[in-house]
Amino acid sequence: MQDSDRQTPNPDAHTALEPGYWLWVPQAFAALRHRNYRLYWLGQIVSLVGTWMQRTAQGWLVTDLLLEIVAKSQVASVTNWYVALVSAMGTLPVLLIGPFSGVLADYFDKRRVLIVTQSLMAVQAFALAIFAYTGLISIGWLMALALMLGVVWAFDIPARQGMAIELVGRKDLPNAIALSSGVFNTARIIGPAVTGIILALHFSVADAFLVNAVSFLAVIGALLLMRGDFSARAGRDGKREPYLQRLSAGISFLLRARGIRRIVFMVGVLGFLASPFMPLLPAIARYRLGAGPPQFGFLVTCVGIGAVIAAVTLASISARGLQHLTLRIGYALFLGSIIALTQITSLTAAYFVLAVCGFGMNWTFANSNTIVQLTVPDELRGRVMGTYSVVFIGMFPLGTLTMGWASKAYGVDKALFTGAIIAAIVAIVLFVRYPHRNAQR
Repeated sequence: MQDSDRQTPNPDAHTALEPGYWLWVPQAFAALRHRNYRLYWLGQIVSLVGTWMQRTAQGWLVTDLLLEIVAKSQVASVTNWYVALVSAMGTLPVLLIGPFSGVLADYFDKRRVLIVTQSLMAVQAFALAIFAYTGLISIGWLMALALMLGVVWAFDIPARQGMAIELVGRKDLPNAIALSSGVFNTARIIGPAVTGIILALHFSVADAFLVNAVSFLAVIGALLLMRGDFSARAGRDGKREPYLQRLSAGISFLLRARGIRRIVFMVGVLGFLASPFMPLLPAIARYRLGAGPPQFGFLVTCVGIGAVIAAVTLASISARGLQHLTLRIGYALFLGSIIALTQITSLTAAYFVLAVCGFGMNWTFANSNTIVQLTVPDELRGRVMGTYSVVFIGMFPLGTLTMGWASKAYGVDKALFTGAIIAAIVAIVLFVRYPHRNAQR
C-alpha cells in the first residue's frame, strides 16, 4: 500500500487494510479487490445461471401447457396473456411489499436476511421441479409458485442492494454495481443457452428447475463465509422513530432529491412500458419468428450478450463519474431496439436487435441504480432501495399485465410499439427539454 493511501481521510481508505484485500486487481475490476465482494460475486455467477435456466424453461413451459388446453388457432394470442400473467406473479409482490421490506433491510443484519431469502428461493425452485417431474404442474401452480418467489424477492432486493456498499465502500460502489450487472447478464447468456440445449436434447424443463434449486447453495455458502459487520445502520443513535416515519423515510428522500426524481420516474415508465418485452418474447419467438427451443434460448442469450458488453463498458468507466452524462444513450438504444423488434420477421435480424436492446437496457438501469445509491445516506439505504425497487421492479408486473392484455386484444407488435413510443416521448420531455440543467450537472 502506498503512503498516500494511508493518509487519505476517506471512509474507504480502510479497505486496503482488509484481510484478503487484493491490491493488484486492475481498476476496471476494483470491487473484486474486496474479499467479501469476491465471494458474493462468485456465488452469484453460479446462482444466477440457475435462475435464468428456470426463467427460460418456465416461459417455454407455459406455451407447452397452453398447447394442451387451447386450440392451435387461438394459442398465440392466449399465450401472450398467460406468459405475462405468470411473469407478473413473480414481481407483483415487490410493488406491494417493497417499502415494508426496505425497513427490514435497514433495521436487521442484511447478510442474515439474504441467507433466509436465498434459502427460500431454493425451496421454491425445488418445489417447481417436483411438480414438473410428477406431471402435476399447471398454469395455476406456476402462478402460485411464481407468487411465492415474488414475495421472497421483495425482501431480498433491498437487503442485497443495500449491502453492496458494505462490501466495497462508496468509492468502489459504481464498479460493484457494474460488475454485478455483468454477472446477472452473463448468466442471462449462459442460462438460456443451456436451457435451449437441454430442451433440444429432449430433457425435461424439470431438470432446469432442479439445477436452479441446487445453484442457490453457491450464494448461500458465499454469504456464510463472509467476514465483517453487517448489522443494522439505522437506529444506532438510540432514537426510536415511529414506524410510519420509518416507513415513509425512503419515499420522502426520493421526493426531496430533485435530480433523482426524474430518473426514478423514468425508470418507472420504462418498467411499465418497455421492460415487458421479455415476458412476451417466447410468443414472439414461437409464433412470429418461427423459432424452436434452441433458437429461443439464443434470442434470450443475445439480450444477455448486449447487456454484458454494457456492464464491462460501465465497469471500465465507473471511476469517471459519467453516469448522468451517458444515461440518455441507454434510453435511446433500449427504446429504439424495441421499436425495431416489432417490425422485423427475420430471426437473424432479431438476434442483433435484441443484443442492442440488452445493451441499452442494462446501460439505463445500471446507471440509474448507481446514481441513486451514490446519493442516499447509509442509514436510509434499505428503505430508499426498497422504494426504488417498487418503481424499478414493481411497475414491471403492472406493465406486463397491461401489455399482455393489449397483446391479446391488438397483437403483441402493436402493444410493444405503442409502449415504446410513449416511453420515448416521456424521455424527450424529461431529458431533452431541459438540456441546460443536465449540462450543469
